[in-house]
Amino acid sequence: MNKKAMISIATVLVLAIAGFFVYKSMTAVKVADVNLTEQQQKISEYKHPESIITPEELNALLVDGKEDIVVIGTMKSADQVIDGSYVVWRDNYSGTDAFPYGGMINTKEELEAMLSEFGVNQDTTIVTYAANDQHDSARLFWTFKVLGHENVRLLDGGMNAWLGAGFEAGAVAKAGDRPATEYKAADYNVAKYDASLDMVKQAVGNDDYIILDTRSESEETGADTKKGAFGPGKIKGATFLEYKIATKENGTFKTKAELEEIYKDVLSSDKEVIAYCQSGVRSAYTWFVLTQILGYEDVLNYDGSWIEWSYYGYDQKDASVKDLTENGKF
Repeated sequence: MNKKAMISIATVLVLAIAGFFVYKSMTAVKVADVNLTEQQQKISEYKHPESIITPEELNALLVDGKEDIVVIGTMKSADQVIDGSYVVWRDNYSGTDAFPYGGMINTKEELEAMLSEFGVNQDTTIVTYAANDQHDSARLFWTFKVLGHENVRLLDGGMNAWLGAGFEAGAVAKAGDRPATEYKAADYNVAKYDASLDMVKQAVGNDDYIILDTRSESEETGADTKKGAFGPGKIKGATFLEYKIATKENGTFKTKAELEEIYKDVLSSDKEVIAYCQSGVRSAYTWFVLTQILGYEDVLNYDGSWIEWSYYGYDQKDASVKDLTENGKF
């Protein structure tokens, strides 16, 4: 092997090693410092405290073993997970091929098959959690609500708070760890939780609606286009309220009083709210805050979000979508 080839191989190895450590640093779970007393008091003031669980409460349920409970983490990396939890990623529950664009909720049959494999029954308590950013946990919570599953709870602060509470990471659950079931959804009422494309079109410029853009500022201004979208822009007239404004520095939800101040214009409006982002994940987080924490019932998560909207505007050249888009570059 000549010197030039050896240098090339060495360069590739260095880049591969560097890439590995960059990936590990990006996916590593940051330990969150959470005051248990304050967290429990905060949650008790929420409209639906039964929809949220603390690490201590979850651990107590798992140790006690009397309640049928299945814990599901939503994360790309399974390096640090709650012991015995199942781990899924977006393709597992919002990767249906029924649409020419991605990010849409899976079919009832696909979701039933997933929960059957996890040994879930209709009365099983499902706890969703994520790591470093909790929007995927909220998206999965929203998905199970579409299925009509009653007992769903979101772990406040996710894996970060779990580690911060002194609980260790463990092993991912495998198929067969629980006896498989034949899960049948109590419902699959997408329209109850999701805004359709036509509904969003009708909501633009309509005083009976508030459309919330929960993406980053660069996406909202059209300066940035995330992978999967067909072009830049925003839905015309949408109010910009980035989803993470509802989150404390430690990754847990803010207090009810803080959230009421953030969303005061929404709460005092008595209008129907449609939240959107890139693919209905970050907007599901805002949907969770408004409905489960603040008790504002007239909220829909736009599942298609900017991916669907930009598909019809840019790819399909739908004039009705183009005319209802700001900051677009058609």
